[in-house]
Amino acid sequence: MPRLDNPVVLVTRPRDSAAQFVAALTQVAGPFCPVISPAFETVAVGAEIPPFEAVIFTSRAGVAFAPSGQDRPAYCVGSATAVAARAAGYSAISAAGNADDLVDLILDRAPSESLLHIRGEVSQGNVRDRVQSAGLTCTEVIAYRKSTLTPTTEAATAFADAQNIIVPVFSAETGSILATWYVDFSKCHVVAISPAAAKSARDLGAQSLVVATAPNMAEMVAATSRLIA
Repeated sequence: MPRLDNPVVLVTRPRDSAAQFVAALTQVAGPFCPVISPAFETVAVGAEIPPFEAVIFTSRAGVAFAPSGQDRPAYCVGSATAVAARAAGYSAISAAGNADDLVDLILDRAPSESLLHIRGEVSQGNVRDRVQSAGLTCTEVIAYRKSTLTPTTEAATAFADAQNIIVPVFSAETGSILATWYVDFSKCHVVAISPAAAKSARDLGAQSLVVATAPNMAEMVAATSRLIA
């Protein structure tokens, strides 16, 4: 498809993460109009974090709801999560991919420490079960949930007025939330972080859909920038 002139880029990540994405996209893309309208916010569920020797993080949100690292090992799904974990005091290792890559990393390292997966109510990949099935000691705790949000006034105006809208979708769960927004995605162009995210985003009925070549922010930035003139 041809590149879009000064499109709206609707970023539905939580505000801090959305701002980071916009900043990175600004460095490599042509002119665009960023609109930040989070699809959800993360809230604590009041769970007690049990003792652990090493931790598994499948999102940066997990890091936010974890205790300080005290230099304990942290197995992280991607580089952004690993950066957050290091900032929280963990000795972090990144799988640089998805849940399957994370499980492969853990099984390859075969840690002797007791593992704890700190996750949200919805989590992809059955990480704890697969690690346990391989004979490692692993438990999990649900520390947070996603509270869905509706479009901001700015986002609603963009849907009503803009001719070209790019919507990066960073998870399958986000795609499912966007499908409840009661807005017209037919003139939008979706950039999905993974095949799973693309599958959920198909229900939006967007004009086009592309999948990033790898499930990380850098490739989402690259895939989005390729749509901008």
